[in-house]
Amino acid sequence: MSNLFHDLELWNEDFTEIRAVLENPKWSMIKYEFRHQGWYIEVDRVCKTPIPYTFNYWDLPQTWNIDDNDPLDVIILSKESFAVWCVVPCRVIWGLKMIDSWEYDYKIVAVADDKYYSDVKDISDVHEKEKEDIYYFMLHYKDLQNKTVVLEWWDNKENAIKVLKKSHEEYKVKFGK
Repeated sequence: MSNLFHDLELWNEDFTEIRAVLENPKWSMIKYEFRHQGWYIEVDRVCKTPIPYTFNYWDLPQTWNIDDNDPLDVIILSKESFAVWCVVPCRVIWGLKMIDSWEYDYKIVAVADDKYYSDVKDISDVHEKEKEDIYYFMLHYKDLQNKTVVLEWWDNKENAIKVLKKSHEEYKVKFGK
């Protein structure tokens, strides 16, 4: 049996198009966690704060964030909610700099192949209200867990791709790939 974390390639060489493994579908109140050590997703918790995910949330295969000792995360914008465990191709459009429980926890922000997002090339193409929803969710989703989240705001596409490339190199070092 293959392991999506190790066997699924990120995708193209310039890191502008990626594939991600879904953990948390849009509008979900359940926090799933992809276990990169095996080949499964498990329920981590039912969200304590009554705010559903306003986006699809994923782990990126063949990446490693040394700051939080986990695969790199990606927020996927789409009109639709995708099924847990599916693999969805998407385009990188920007990044989100944040600190979660005192650990640097960068997020890639990307768009799925969705007609409502086909014209989105970077952060300036996304509606302000959608950016506010993402920002609000990320700032408050751990409020009732007494955990601190600090958002350093958006990062441009070029920096997001640099973080993605670095996390891919960190993956290769950590796992000898």
